Amino acid sequence: MDLKLKDKVALITGASRGLGAASARLLAQEGARLVLTARDSETLAASASAIRAASNGQVATIAEDLVAPEAAERIAAFALDTYGRIDILVNSAGAAQGGAFWDIPDAVWKQSFELKFFATVRMIRAVLTIMRDQKSGRIITIVGNGGRQPGPRSLPGSSANAALLAITSGLARDVAADGISINAVNPGPTMTDRWTGILTNLSDKTGRPVEELKAEIEDGIPTGRFSDPEEVARAVAFLASDRTPNITGTSITCDGAMTQAIA
Repeated sequence: MDLKLKDKVALITGASRGLGAASARLLAQEGARLVLTARDSETLAASASAIRAASNGQVATIAEDLVAPEAAERIAAFALDTYGRIDILVNSAGAAQGGAFWDIPDAVWKQSFELKFFATVRMIRAVLTIMRDQKSGRIITIVGNGGRQPGPRSLPGSSANAALLAITSGLARDVAADGISINAVNPGPTMTDRWTGILTNLSDKTGRPVEELKAEIEDGIPTGRFSDPEEVARAVAFLASDRTPNITGTSITCDGAMTQAIA
């Protein structure tokens, strides 16, 4: 299926690695022009270089820390100056520390909401004026299945995710008449650098092999495996396309049926 993404301008946060980078690669393969942003300029440049080599596409970068309140406006202005429009925003920045509730200090809760929630809210706000003037736009936030089914050891991230799902649902109603759709993608365990690090840290702490720990987690996934980043990226590209104009205010969960909730 042609997703009709050729020459669309896609702005992707958290684009230097993980699901942000995977989404950027797929959007470039579909012909979109990219603006990538992340904190680490070297990693971001490497990601952009790899995407250019693979797709021969147009890729611009701007290194910013989204915790800074003015960063979102600078990123949106850069994208507009570079390409003259913003058709797609993919929010993929932010991860949160977990632990037992009684052991988590206020700083961890604040950090989770600053990067995952407030940074995303600022990015959406920064592009909405542009998209409303265009009378078109697609906003996709990579949230996480913990926003629908929180785990007791991941409450800071799950709380931020739940708040983002509320924004997704509520704001979509307000901008639908402007031709803008807002949706979320909720991945479960996905074989990114982040999950590789989690498994390695668990292995170091417990003395158990990484493969044994991975297999234990996969036993709790009905499909029996972690997702690949490209699977999640395909959901992002689908929601970013002009093929789905009437899908808005909702989320697609990509977790192998881990989430036990009525869809």
